[in-house]
Amino acid sequence: MTGDIDRLGKARPRRHTVKSGCRTCKSRKVKCDEGRPACYRCVSSGRNCDGYGIWGGGGNVHGPQQRSQGLQDNPRDHSIHLPVSIIPSGAEERLGFEWFKCRTATKLPGSFISGFWTTLVFQASFSEPAILHAILALSSIHRNSSTNVENGVEKRNNIPLDENEHFALRSYVKAISYLQPHFSTTNRASLRVALITCVVFIYLELLRGHFQTAQIHFHSGLRILEEMEFLSRETDGILRLNPCRQSADDWILEAFSRLHLQIELFKHSFQHPYIALQLAEPRTPYLSFHSINEVWQGIERLLNKVFHLTHQRRRKLELLQDSRELIDQQECVRVELARWLAIFEGFRKGREGHASTDEKKCYQLLSTYHTMTSIMADTCLWPSDELAYDLHTNKFVLLIDQLATLWRTTSMSTSFRSPPTHIMDMPKSIIDMGWVPPLFYAAVRCRVHRVRTQAARLLECTSHREGIWDSRIALCIARKVIEVEERDFYETFDTNDDFPLTGTPSLSELLLPELPGAYRIQELEVILSGSPMDKILLFGKQKQNGTNIKKLISQYDAYSQRWTDELWE
Repeated sequence: MTGDIDRLGKARPRRHTVKSGCRTCKSRKVKCDEGRPACYRCVSSGRNCDGYGIWGGGGNVHGPQQRSQGLQDNPRDHSIHLPVSIIPSGAEERLGFEWFKCRTATKLPGSFISGFWTTLVFQASFSEPAILHAILALSSIHRNSSTNVENGVEKRNNIPLDENEHFALRSYVKAISYLQPHFSTTNRASLRVALITCVVFIYLELLRGHFQTAQIHFHSGLRILEEMEFLSRETDGILRLNPCRQSADDWILEAFSRLHLQIELFKHSFQHPYIALQLAEPRTPYLSFHSINEVWQGIERLLNKVFHLTHQRRRKLELLQDSRELIDQQECVRVELARWLAIFEGFRKGREGHASTDEKKCYQLLSTYHTMTSIMADTCLWPSDELAYDLHTNKFVLLIDQLATLWRTTSMSTSFRSPPTHIMDMPKSIIDMGWVPPLFYAAVRCRVHRVRTQAARLLECTSHREGIWDSRIALCIARKVIEVEERDFYETFDTNDDFPLTGTPSLSELLLPELPGAYRIQELEVILSGSPMDKILLFGKQKQNGTNIKKLISQYDAYSQRWTDELWE
């Protein structure tokens, strides 16, 4: 039938629901031509076109394009602009949204303040239920202030899910359900909804310890970015993030770029299928930094260049190709690192006297990333030579001093106490990078016993997650690597490990004999297996008949909390 039957028996035309178009046309329940920036239907009738929600547009014949409320063009405006019409239904949803607004969105991003969290997800949740329920699920996971874990793994033992977890699961399922219609169309608005939801899902899975699932979501997001032509593949094989005309798109790309950086840092020690994802270079070289975000972006570009150089060197070694042109590229990265440091020191000096404690901690963290990146740049052309790190002991000592200073600042500014081994300190967990990656790098890459032991002890002081980096898992792996590599080599030496945690290594501690090359693990590969993670697999390469063979070194069972070693000579 083409219509309903009224009480007089006459056919009444069915009123079709308007599902797309500008807000004005949707409220009038008329078909919209979806013109940009304002639709012709509104303009031709003298009405104001209210645009397309967070996707921009709007205006009228008398005025310029209107941006949706809260989406500002100024990327340095980090305040949360919340449309008053957001009304999640039910007390549970309202509590979850309030927690997300006041706690999750302000705490989880760490020191890198992004419009993705301060503006975009709020604006998107106003009109997109898939995004609303995704952030409610994330909020619920974050709300579990402490979770029973051992080495980063939840210890359930068939304990029933609590109400908070049930709510998270229901919200997750609803988000997926609301997302389905967006996959049946290829318009950019639907793809943006999918990307925003994807980012929220990734961080939700990381907080849950479902690292493999998070990486699956990440690669799905990259495919959508390519479909939207946000990525361009250059002749050098690098996928570049193209600048966008809308702030919403820039914030989405920014979120994926930070995720990519975390994952590549985790995989840097071994050869793997590499995705060279880089931020677009500024049109003119920066002469000064105006925000902490700009400082982070400078380090991010440099780290990506180091990743790319390392990958190129591995490929050329594999194909027996000449690598001399890479030396010039390496030198350019070193020059850029020195330039970054000089500009950063000027930025920090300009903030002296009115920087908050959190800002000071951020400056110290950025200094550790500069030092770590410098070591990586110096060694990137010798990815399989573990002895190359011995030439940079002075930088490792600087790195551990910087990390010890950061710990001292943190412990003085908060009621700091090391949580019990089995408790994950979720309130201190973040979704961006913190101090865990530099500590892990020092523990597994520096072979000076005193330095790597201090890195492991500092890791022991915290129990939180930083995106894909879990401090308990990092400590567990670092301890095992040190045990496997050092074996009984230092048994006859006085290695007093009961030194002050923030003390600087003494000259005598640095003069212990170097660990022989044959003892060292080459191409250390870590696999976090299962969702949630139930096993840690450690692989390395050993020479057999003149060929480097990948071998399993040891595997850790999360539930028995034991390592099972394989034959490793």
